[in-house]
Amino acid sequence: MELKLAQRIILKYYKTKLKVLEKISPEKAAVYAMQLFFTPYASQSKLERPAIFHKAEKLSFNFQGNTIHGFRWLSGQPAAKTILVCHGMNSCSYRFEKYIKLLQQKHFNVLAFDAQAHGQSEGKILNAIIYSEIILEIEKIYGPVNAILAHSVAGMGTSFAMEKLKETNKKIVLIAPATETVTAIDNYFSLLHLKPSFRKVFDETVEKVRGLPPHWYSVTRAVQNFNAPLLWIHDKDDNICPYKDTLAVQQMQLPNIQFITTSGLGHNKIYRDREVQKKVIDFLTT
Repeated sequence: MELKLAQRIILKYYKTKLKVLEKISPEKAAVYAMQLFFTPYASQSKLERPAIFHKAEKLSFNFQGNTIHGFRWLSGQPAAKTILVCHGMNSCSYRFEKYIKLLQQKHFNVLAFDAQAHGQSEGKILNAIIYSEIILEIEKIYGPVNAILAHSVAGMGTSFAMEKLKETNKKIVLIAPATETVTAIDNYFSLLHLKPSFRKVFDETVEKVRGLPPHWYSVTRAVQNFNAPLLWIHDKDDNICPYKDTLAVQQMQLPNIQFITTSGLGHNKIYRDREVQKKVIDFLTT
């Protein structure tokens, strides 16, 4: 109850600040709104470290002035393949403890990093482009990575990374990926009760600062540009990354994509579901 009250107070503060800024300068308000859009609201840095993480090799590297912290588990087998596990927004590597255990049981090497501004890693903002660049850096330093397992915004980041890598022999698992940035902005505007008239300024600011319009930041667009084997699992009741955004990809019937639809699991329960976990491990081991 206290947390919900605190969230309401913070939300009211942001609404008020944006309204004031918009009256002074819509452009400055848009820059602030964009930064806020990329800022995680929940810290995972104080979560208790699961036992399996105490047994991991601790890794770190510098990314644009921020230290990114991660973990590595080696199978001990010389020909073992390496799986990279990527968490979503407002999450961290600890949340994927079960996958790490299951992958170890199948004798994979496992890498897991806290994304920028999450968990033990430094930074203040995260978006799919930053995530994709972090994935490419992990590939460069600790690769070759044979498969990537990604949830939520990491799914979009992975699809952008794969566009650049253009590999066909790397397996990809997307669980409830953030599919369309335009939808995420729609939800953001609804949450903060921002005016439709402000949307044009916001979209123009995104294009000016990030280099491309919001509709470009799309998994639907990106998956058409690489041919790696891809397992996509999405729930019909996902209210964060809506299922309807996946329909365009499903209708394409791309031969490299296997799509699995679940129901009643939403955005976060889906990756913790035992049946989903089994399907992921089966895909990675086949």
